[in-house]
Amino acid sequence: MAKNIIKLPLISSAVLALASTGVQAGFGGTDLNLGVNAAAGGMAGAAYTRPEEASAAVFGNPATLTQFKGFNMNFSASYITPDATNTQTFSGPTGTYQNKSISDADDYIIPAVALTIELSKGLVLGMGLEVDGGFGADYRDDAIQLVAGAAPSMGFPSPITLPLIVEFISFNANFGVGYEVTDKLSVGASGTLGFGLFQFGTTGPTTGVTAFGAATGNPGLTDFGGTTASVHDVGFGASIGATYALTNKTMLSATVKSEVEYNFKKGVYSSVAPGDGWQDLKLETPMEVIVGVAVDDLFINNLLVEGDVIWKNWSSAAAFQDVWDDQFVIAMGARYTTGAWTFRAGYEWSEPLLLDAKDANNTVGTLQGIGSLPLGATADAAGFGAQAGDVIGIAQTTLVPVLMEHNLSAGFGYNFSEAIRMDAYISHSFTEKLKRYTPNLNALGGLPATEFEASTAVTIVGVGINVAMP
Repeated sequence: MAKNIIKLPLISSAVLALASTGVQAGFGGTDLNLGVNAAAGGMAGAAYTRPEEASAAVFGNPATLTQFKGFNMNFSASYITPDATNTQTFSGPTGTYQNKSISDADDYIIPAVALTIELSKGLVLGMGLEVDGGFGADYRDDAIQLVAGAAPSMGFPSPITLPLIVEFISFNANFGVGYEVTDKLSVGASGTLGFGLFQFGTTGPTTGVTAFGAATGNPGLTDFGGTTASVHDVGFGASIGATYALTNKTMLSATVKSEVEYNFKKGVYSSVAPGDGWQDLKLETPMEVIVGVAVDDLFINNLLVEGDVIWKNWSSAAAFQDVWDDQFVIAMGARYTTGAWTFRAGYEWSEPLLLDAKDANNTVGTLQGIGSLPLGATADAAGFGAQAGDVIGIAQTTLVPVLMEHNLSAGFGYNFSEAIRMDAYISHSFTEKLKRYTPNLNALGGLPATEFEASTAVTIVGVGINVAMP
């Protein structure tokens, strides 16, 4: 009985740490798409067909580069404030206990800069640099508590806490070209050079594990310290796109973006993993297929409305495929121009992408452990496979889960002259909640249900300058 009880929190801690790959800062997985460009952000990122700034063309549909004649350059900066809380509730033999953990990873600055040059009639070159995606969570000051603080009341001297941290940032440099085949048809292609920074695991020592092991007759189970290193890698990707003017006022678009693969070497340590204990983790951003339509002068003059549908192939993206499913994102945006002013509004819906607990795997990528705790093949060999898979359901509600479904945005632009425009926007994803339960893990110790409830929301504000010259 004692051995079964200890398996519950310790396996939970391992998978909770590893499922931090589910953390995100945007609305569609790790991807920010075009929602952090100063003009496109006001339209909820709906800018794959008729963008207003160079960066939205460079990092969106490369065929739209042909819409930028002469010389164009823009710079924007966005401030992202994720609000994520996880509440752990344990109903045990000595009562119900609850612990609330709030992530400190709540401030991010996201830049975007790009320029386009018309090389000749119908041929436009574009290049730019931006943070294209990422995620983060920091529980060093507000640790996740396994068994939700009930350990002392169950005869164990201290709570079991995990000082978890995770961060992934992908800087992308894009180089693209758009060509106007006819007055109606444009095509384009771009290449992506990505630079990824990655860190996740524990920082500083865990608490309560050694005492818990001794109290339950398992002295081999001991506390462990930091298991993460800050690592980086370079990845490559490509995009192709086309736009077609169906009429003078209606344009259609299609875009395909490849995955960008990062192989982070020796980023996670485990004493039970083969070799020297340092493990590699391959991450891939997903392949995307985007189709869109934009209609000008809809209902009234100077009103443009655009709608884009984005499909993200998370089920084939390394590491993410273990916790996420394929996803549709629909972005709708409108802009109205009067004099020197442009007013924008948008709505984005993101399909829930968390895999059901029964469909998630018992590890992330090829990892076989963290610290002294087994995962994946190592967990299977130890007879922990089914329980580790069940814990993935808990992990999906921990470390800032991907819950955001509904996002509203608004923005404006002001033309100081024919050459210079300022844009600003704000967007907000509404609070979403999700619960997961662990019947298989609880059954190990004959314990009643444990509940993990996540609550998340994200607010983004940004401003930018656009320069256009003939």
